[in-house]
Amino acid sequence: MESIIARALEYTLKYWLKSFSRDQFKLQGRVAQLSNLDINGDALHASLGLPLSLNVSTARVGKLEITIPAVSSIQTEPIVVQIDRLDVVLEEKFDEDNDLSSSSVHSSTSSVKGSGYGFADKIADGMTVEVRTVNLMLETRGGARVPGGSS
Repeated sequence: MESIIARALEYTLKYWLKSFSRDQFKLQGRVAQLSNLDINGDALHASLGLPLSLNVSTARVGKLEITIPAVSSIQTEPIVVQIDRLDVVLEEKFDEDNDLSSSSVHSSTSSVKGSGYGFADKIADGMTVEVRTVNLMLETRGGARVPGGSS
């Protein structure tokens, strides 16, 4: 049962992380620790429901710790994901970029995750995510121009 849960977690991590390999994921007992991870910006954008006028240019996790409950409690206790630091850089898009990107954000996230609702999806739905610190930077393009205003 533990190997099935580990495989489901690996599937979920592949969806959320840019470059995830099985070698990075070592379950020691009921705990796994990973560090310095690049988050898939499209997955983060879609899950947070960010407006199309913003793009996730960078998203990094300092340290991530996954704690799995005892196998006998997997149905009643959540898998807990603790993140010590999440650094996110959002950038404002140009207006012409918004029209092109609306379909690309949806298609890239849906193609990564695949179709159907399987065991890995049930595991992910039962997770509790705790983030200690979020550092958010918003890069703007200078704001809207007012007609007749100074250039």
